[in-house]
Amino acid sequence: MNNNLHSTLITAAFSLAAASQLSATISIIPGGSGTFIEASPVTYDYTALSSFDASAASKLVVTVSDELGSGDDAITGITFGGVSLNPIVSATNPGGFQNVYMYYLDASSVSGGVFGTGDLVITGPNGSGEDNDFGGSYFFLNGTADGFAATAVDDNATSVSLTTTAANSWVIAAYADNSGNATADAPMTQVLGGLDVGSAGGASGYQEIATIGTNNFSFSHVGGLSRPVTIAAEFTAIPEPSTALLGALGGLCLLHRRRR
Repeated sequence: MNNNLHSTLITAAFSLAAASQLSATISIIPGGSGTFIEASPVTYDYTALSSFDASAASKLVVTVSDELGSGDDAITGITFGGVSLNPIVSATNPGGFQNVYMYYLDASSVSGGVFGTGDLVITGPNGSGEDNDFGGSYFFLNGTADGFAATAVDDNATSVSLTTTAANSWVIAAYADNSGNATADAPMTQVLGGLDVGSAGGASGYQEIATIGTNNFSFSHVGGLSRPVTIAAEFTAIPEPSTALLGALGGLCLLHRRRR
């Protein structure tokens, strides 16, 4: 094989590498999703999950829906294994009181690049301010790329629209209102729902989105609707080389061996 052809094959193989990436499948690790609720804390360092082995997870996402009393303070942070999660998106209804938050933490950002076993702790005000109540959900995910992609907020509606940026991504959405017994609508898979958060409602869910596009994520409620607020965030899968790419690289190696 002449050098020009050999060089052309190498260029073609790397061009194929850039163009033929597939996405891995995102999944929740065994036991890696659930809910928590805390009733009327005056001050709190609330342990939502104790001694959970998250070694198989690449990302932790936590949602919190809360209702504040007049003049009270919101949550101040979330930790897992003593490491602070990063805020993604939050919103407060213009009428006040109803709030919803989303936080995340990548395993790549912790010591050793692995979560290990730890407690999930929700932290709040250390003074006289308090939430009426709060509830939330957690998602220990595998197969995710670091960080997050698109986000969306509607601070006065029961749904939110989000345009995804990649195929086979996951969208997690969360909701709060002053109506109680909120639920996540299909095709979302509900995690938090059907629970009162104080006199209010909180809910969350997730959905895998196969193709890039705009989707609506909605919640339902019981009773008269008051002060709804909805948020959502997209999490993308780790890109993987396609079968075609692996075949092309294998052929290149075979040709290289024959040339030698």
